[in-house]
Amino acid sequence: MTVVVSFVFALIVAAVFVYAGVAKFATFNNWTFQARALGAPDPFVVLVPLAEIALAVLLVGGWWFEQTVAASLILLGAFTVLLLVRLRDPERLPCSCFGATSQRPMSWLDVVRNVILISVLIAAFITK
Repeated sequence: MTVVVSFVFALIVAAVFVYAGVAKFATFNNWTFQARALGAPDPFVVLVPLAEIALAVLLVGGWWFEQTVAASLILLGAFTVLLLVRLRDPERLPCSCFGATSQRPMSWLDVVRNVILISVLIAAFITK
């Protein structure tokens, strides 16, 4: 039973990662512009959507589960730190969390979403 619960939790995070990664690739020119405006170095602009999709596949597949959860937590933690730093800026740029499909300025809702995703990942790990 707990394995099923763990899988459902992992599937939730994987779905968000796939949506985010695909949205970034679907609007790649806008995504790269927005990511660079947020201060992302060029290699990360391409690596972020690849990492999101790869982590999603690994989470659902259950391969190297503990390592995948750790990598996912690091990625979400880095995103959250970036949000917290950028929320202090007087002019708030779009989050770009889901590529150019997210045009609204970043807000505390983005931080809350990430904290929820981090909590779901921890729950997936604990219930495995």
